[in-house]
Amino acid sequence: MIPAYQNVMVTTDFSDLGNGAIPHAYSVQANREGTVILCHILEPPALPNPLYAHYSPGGASSPEDRERLRQGLVQTLEQLVPLEVREHGRIVTQIRVMESLAPVPEAVCQEAKALDADIIVMASHGHSGLARLFLGSVAERVLRSADRPVLIVRSG
Repeated sequence: MIPAYQNVMVTTDFSDLGNGAIPHAYSVQANREGTVILCHILEPPALPNPLYAHYSPGGASSPEDRERLRQGLVQTLEQLVPLEVREHGRIVTQIRVMESLAPVPEAVCQEAKALDADIIVMASHGHSGLARLFLGSVAERVLRSADRPVLIVRSG
């Protein structure tokens, strides 16, 4: 039996490569009906390092700042929905900005399970060698731990 994917979850880190996975998520819907869940995992604010006595700008630590950040991310995700989907779409798009204390790969898998996604679509930055050793691969960890199919989009 050929699987039919009705709920497709796609994640992005807002990099060009991460955003490039979004059209692939819509293309997975062969019958052009269903739902694409466009998702970004928002990591919690980092605690200040007591070894450094400097101010670190950009951290949104108050609840109001976090909510403003979340709303801004929702608007950015909405702008990433392909124009042809917005104009002709029978595909429903759900926008999700999720904050999680779990590592990003674990949070992606948890969110896919909670949303009953049929497949996860995400990009891989394709690090190799020492970069992969030190940076790790979110996509690889999701691929290894997901309990559902994962489509990895690589850069050209």
